[in-house]
Amino acid sequence: LSTMWHRIMSTSRFKLISISAIFVLSVIYFLSVFQSPATSRAFSKSTNNCLVSFGEYNGPRYKSPGQTIGEGKCLVESKWMRVMQHTVNLGSDAKNLIDDWLFVDYHDRINVLVQAPHTSTMDGPHFLVFKQSKYALEGRDSLAVIGGIIEPGEDPETAARREVNEEMDGLVCDTLEFLGRYRTDVNRGIGWVNGFLAKDCESSAVGDRGDKDESRNGADEVGKPDTERQDLVSISLGELKKNAREGKFLEVQWSNTVALALLHIEDS
Repeated sequence: LSTMWHRIMSTSRFKLISISAIFVLSVIYFLSVFQSPATSRAFSKSTNNCLVSFGEYNGPRYKSPGQTIGEGKCLVESKWMRVMQHTVNLGSDAKNLIDDWLFVDYHDRINVLVQAPHTSTMDGPHFLVFKQSKYALEGRDSLAVIGGIIEPGEDPETAARREVNEEMDGLVCDTLEFLGRYRTDVNRGIGWVNGFLAKDCESSAVGDRGDKDESRNGADEVGKPDTERQDLVSISLGELKKNAREGKFLEVQWSNTVALALLHIEDS
C-alpha cells in the first residue's frame, strides 16, 4: 500500500507540475503576442462591447428589416469600419437561419468626375483625374476620380463639393449632376457610394487647401489619414472613353462613376 500511495502521489505531483508549467508558458506567450502598442491599444480602448477596437466607429450601422435578428456581435472596429457578426433569417424555415453572417459597416462615400474649366486651347471637353497607386492595387498605378468619405453631419453633395475643393486646390463647381447611390457589396455591405459629375468649374482664390473650414477638426476627419501619391492629369473626352474601355480605372466604384458620367454626357 505504501508503494502504491507513493506512486499515486508521484504521478499527481508530476501532473500538477506539468499543468503549472503549461499555464506559465501560456501566460508568457500571451504577453509576448499582445505586447505590441497597436494591439495593447486595441484591447485597452474597446468600446460599444466590441471584442477588439482600434478606435470608435461612428458611421452608419445596418440592419435589414425582417431579416437581421437581434443586435449582432461586434468583432472588430476602427474609426473606418466595424466588422459585425449578424444572425440573418432568409426565410420562414429555421434551416434558413444563419448565425455567422459577417457584415462590414463602413462610412458612405462620394465619387466625383470633374470636368475641367474650359480654356481656349481645349478641343472639346476635358476631365480632371488622378494617376495614383493604392495599397490593394498590387503595386499598379490606376486612373481615379475624386473619392472621399461623407463625414458625420454631411450630406453627399456637401461632401462632394468639399472633396473637389480640397483635392483640386480650390476648384469650385456650379453644377453637380447626381449619378446615383450604389451599395459596395450587396451581401457584406461596406457602405454606399454616391456618384457625381461636376461641371461648370472654375478655380477660386478662397477655399483652397490652405483655407479649409476651420470649424472641422482635421484630426477627427475619418478620411484624413488616407494619404497616397497622386498626380493630377487632364484628359479629353475621347481619352476618358478609351481609358474606361481599357479598364484603366482599376477600382470598381471609379469605373462605375466614369461609365455613368459618360452616359449622362451622351444624353445631354
